[in-house]
Amino acid sequence: MTPAEWLLLLGAGLLAGGINALASGGSFFTYPALILTGLPPVSAAATTLTALAPANLVAIPEYLPEVRADRHRYPRELTIIVAGSALGIAALASTDNGFFETFVPWLILAGTAFYAASPWLRRWAERSAPNAATGPIGTAAMFVFATYLTYFGSGVGNVFIAMYTIRGFDTFLSANAAKNIAIGTGTLMAIVAYGLNGFVSWAALVPLAVGSVVGGWVSARAGRRLPVRAIRLATIAFGIFVAGWLFTR
Repeated sequence: MTPAEWLLLLGAGLLAGGINALASGGSFFTYPALILTGLPPVSAAATTLTALAPANLVAIPEYLPEVRADRHRYPRELTIIVAGSALGIAALASTDNGFFETFVPWLILAGTAFYAASPWLRRWAERSAPNAATGPIGTAAMFVFATYLTYFGSGVGNVFIAMYTIRGFDTFLSANAAKNIAIGTGTLMAIVAYGLNGFVSWAALVPLAVGSVVGGWVSARAGRRLPVRAIRLATIAFGIFVAGWLFTR
């Protein structure tokens, strides 16, 4: 890996870790950066998932008051995350690189749409369908999102925030805490599975992981003051740009 590639991945990791600690969309930055360094698509996806896990984990201590307040909810929610994440890991491990490369732009568009629509989804569900969110339909939706998390994951974090809000984590901070724990759990599973099966580029992972930890820690500490709306709009725009770039490669 050249020094320029190392710096590219470090910068992508900083951006991704910072954005993921606040909401979601970090892999919009890291996946294309890994592709630019020459990694195959499946390896780039697995390396992104592995590298970004620390950013969510280091953000958790900043939300300990919210975690303690909702601790009775976590066993049920994490059971869903573990089951869905296991399916996503198995699906990615069996995916052909050629198919994945064709499919990824659509996944990024879907992730961008999830990310953009999540505030409206949350308001609609709170107003019109709270039982759908907390009952079997909501449980099935969380399972699908957990599967997507470890298969590719772009943009799903903000959907997690919306879903957790209507599943009983009733403030943005408590829902964001639950999102960080859920994504941290799923991606820790991915680290083990993808690492043992040779899908992770460890050389590329180092600058991404370093950047994501620093970015996640800084953003988590500043998260109560940063303009989340502006960050959301910029991330949505970049997600659309990345999807368009991948379509035309």
